[in-house]
Amino acid sequence: MAPTMRNIHYVAAFDREGRFVSFFQCSAPELYTDPQRLLGTVLGQHLENETEAKKIRATFSECILTGQPQHVSWVGEHGERLRARFEKVEQHSERHMHSDDEVVAIAVSCRLPEPVDLSDREVEIVKLICRDLSASEIATELGVKASTIETHRQNIRRKLRVKGTAGIVIYAINHGLLDV
Repeated sequence: MAPTMRNIHYVAAFDREGRFVSFFQCSAPELYTDPQRLLGTVLGQHLENETEAKKIRATFSECILTGQPQHVSWVGEHGERLRARFEKVEQHSERHMHSDDEVVAIAVSCRLPEPVDLSDREVEIVKLICRDLSASEIATELGVKASTIETHRQNIRRKLRVKGTAGIVIYAINHGLLDV
C-alpha cells in the first residue's frame, strides 16, 4: 500500500538561461527547499542527483525551443516525487523579472507523506529495534511479553507503511530518533 500523500503546489519563474528569478506562490510553507533561497541559481543546481537535474534542464530547454508546454517528473533530494510543467509566458512586469522578453513559469506539485503519529511506546520500541534487539530482548528490557512487542512492531510497520525492519530503521534515521 502506498503512503498517504498530499500535494504542495508552487509557481515560480525562470529566465531563458534557466535562472530562478521570481517566486509567486506556494500552497504550503514546509517545502524541503525554500524557493526564496533559490533566487539566481540555475534550474536543478540545488539537486544532488545530476541525472535528475539534467532531465529537468533538458525539459526546460525543450520548452524554450518549441514554445510548447513541457512536463517532467523527478525524485527530489529527500525521496519526494516532484512534477513540473514548464510554459513560456510573456513578461508583464519589470518588478519581479529580469529584462528578458519572456520567462518560463513552472508549476510544481510536490507529493509529501503525511506525518506519522507514533505513540511514546512505539518510539521507544523503534529505538530498541535500531539497537538490533530481537522481540524477546525488547520484551525483557520493557518487562512485557514478546507477543506484545510483535503486535507493536506490526502497528509500527502499518503506520510507517513499511514492510520490515529496514524501513523502520530508515524512518528512525530520517526523523532523528536514534540516540547517538
